[in-house]
Amino acid sequence: MMKKQLVAALILIVGCTTAQPPAPPSEFKNLQVLPRTITRDQLLATMRGFTRGLGVRCNHCHVVTATEPKEVLDFPADTKEEKRVARVMLRMVTEINGTWMHRVEEAEGEAEAAASAPAEPRVVCWTCHRGKTEPEMPPPPEARQGS
Repeated sequence: MMKKQLVAALILIVGCTTAQPPAPPSEFKNLQVLPRTITRDQLLATMRGFTRGLGVRCNHCHVVTATEPKEVLDFPADTKEEKRVARVMLRMVTEINGTWMHRVEEAEGEAEAAASAPAEPRVVCWTCHRGKTEPEMPPPPEARQGS
């Protein structure tokens, strides 16, 4: 149950606008992380979240097969490394939200509230990426003088 709620919440947060509409849910091909029962609207919302979180367009992860008269993308293709990395990152975010955030809440004494509350993701692409393909690293710590 918690996994379904997490996936639904991620779908609302994440997504990508497409030049061609994806196939109906029964025809989506090569879904490896997203649920096979995902609807077209949920898939689009998910992809839009990805594009906002990383500041990219669909062709960042999906192979472009034509540009004229309009851009055509091969959504099922696994050719691009960015798509493979996105799957790993999505699995990581799912694990953090599904397992680790509960452990943090439990350690903070909020286990009862966490168990009864709907599972809303606390970590999404935007959490680290902030609209960039590579998360920005903090500056190095200042060197102490006179140690």
